[in-house]
Amino acid sequence: MASASDIAQIDQIQENLITYFRLFANLPGITFTEQDVVWSVNTHGEPGNQVLRAQLPSDTVEQRLDQIIEQIQQQTDHIDWLVFPSCRPRDLGQRLAARGLVGGPGGTWMLANLATAPALDLPQRFRIAYVRDPAMLAEWSRVCAAGFGMDTQMYYAAYARHGFDATAFSLHAIGYLDDQPVTSSTLLLAGGLAGIYDISTPPALRGQGFGSAITLEMMHEAYRRGYQHAWIWASEMGKSIYQKLGFIASDLGVREYRLLPRQ
Repeated sequence: MASASDIAQIDQIQENLITYFRLFANLPGITFTEQDVVWSVNTHGEPGNQVLRAQLPSDTVEQRLDQIIEQIQQQTDHIDWLVFPSCRPRDLGQRLAARGLVGGPGGTWMLANLATAPALDLPQRFRIAYVRDPAMLAEWSRVCAAGFGMDTQMYYAAYARHGFDATAFSLHAIGYLDDQPVTSSTLLLAGGLAGIYDISTPPALRGQGFGSAITLEMMHEAYRRGYQHAWIWASEMGKSIYQKLGFIASDLGVREYRLLPRQ
């Protein structure tokens, strides 16, 4: 059974993730709806289609689920519905499965205690700089695009709109080998903990510790700002790397239900 602190961290991760998707709200092609169900759809692709929270009234839950799924299907034929322990009704996953959504574990969620993070040890000739203006963000966007192999214009638009001043809670960093940008990352400070996103290194530059170094810098920056814990949603490729930095994979009780294209 999850402890009170575990439950609090799960709720913080959920709020951090919602805040991340909220950054993209109202950009061209994006529908972000924040009512009894919070969901985001981008008809152009990234950052993806997600249902992030549901607090449905028990007396109308069947009707509302049908309405929400119909609304989503007007925008897209696929979405990942994340069911957190705090979502209601408690049997939400079963109700989604009954509607044909395919359920399973919600990915690899990893948490780190920032007080025990390893010391920052940068590779030779490597340095990290934080994005301070649109020109640097454009450079961040280019290295991110090269790493992920996709168009990152949506990210540029969202982060440029958010800004770079002292009130910004979304911070972006570029790792340079000499003067060549070789890796990128985003730190999102929201919901009571730090989220690390957008870690990207172009394929030809991987295996030299650049991604690890910029991730660790994000952890140290969050700790300098008073945060005690960080989370990351890891790919299978990144899981072992993040473990070496102090992240621990945790079953937080999150389940993912996928709405797939109609056959």
